[in-house]
Amino acid sequence: RADGGPEGRLRLAADAALLEARGLGKSFPGVVALDDVGMVVRRGEVVAVIGENGAGKSTLMKVLAGVHEPDVGEILWDGVPVRIDSVRRAAELGIALIHQELNLCGTLSAGATVFLGREPRRRFGALRPREIDAAATPFLERVGLRVSPSMPASKLSIGQQQLVEIAKALSQDAQLLIMDEPTSSLSFDEASRLFGVIRDLRSHGVTVVYITHRLHEVEVLADRVVGLRDGRNSGELTRDRIGHRAMVRLMVGRDIEVRPRRRRPLDSPVRLAVRGLR
Repeated sequence: RADGGPEGRLRLAADAALLEARGLGKSFPGVVALDDVGMVVRRGEVVAVIGENGAGKSTLMKVLAGVHEPDVGEILWDGVPVRIDSVRRAAELGIALIHQELNLCGTLSAGATVFLGREPRRRFGALRPREIDAAATPFLERVGLRVSPSMPASKLSIGQQQLVEIAKALSQDAQLLIMDEPTSSLSFDEASRLFGVIRDLRSHGVTVVYITHRLHEVEVLADRVVGLRDGRNSGELTRDRIGHRAMVRLMVGRDIEVRPRRRRPLDSPVRLAVRGLR
């Protein structure tokens, strides 16, 4: 129980749920993707959602981001029941989904991508490229992307393109970023930069829901873990309980023993050799 002073109010605000899902259900022909799923996300935290393939992770995220409407259940935003029936409605609330497969137009510049569909225009609809670049620069810099806003998106690396997607979400005043397997195509250095951006966003009150199969990333980033198995909640881990064995148990329902492979003798026949590969 927090007292009525400023510090108490701050603690209450920090603990309040930004988004809460209750009893969500979603079915497709022949498949029950979500069955009575619940989830709470608080302001300024990184929540990892884990589960095996087919556990319902992507479906849950698409429901929260307005791609799919749930068949049953309720979603609350800042404690108020809301209907998220489209991506536009999710964006109005402050929810942005960054897909695993990036959806950039390579012929547009980085700045134009940030403001795609919301470009500053002159009279009669003419675009204002300089104003677009000037408006996009602070958002690109906020995610640590030091490139010219006029650079074509096709010339950016995959990691840089992902940062452009995050900058685009921030330009729409996103309060909740949902990242689906964000490091699947990134190099080690690009992933490390992304982790730094996520930590910075968290420190500024932005909430991140992070989906990944790479459990070591969860141990590095997550404040809390939500597990899904066969379309249902399988449990939750707080920061002090996050560990590889505990996460595996959430995903598969039992402990898995990994036995080291026997090393082959150094003089065993060569099975594969590669030279001069480019």
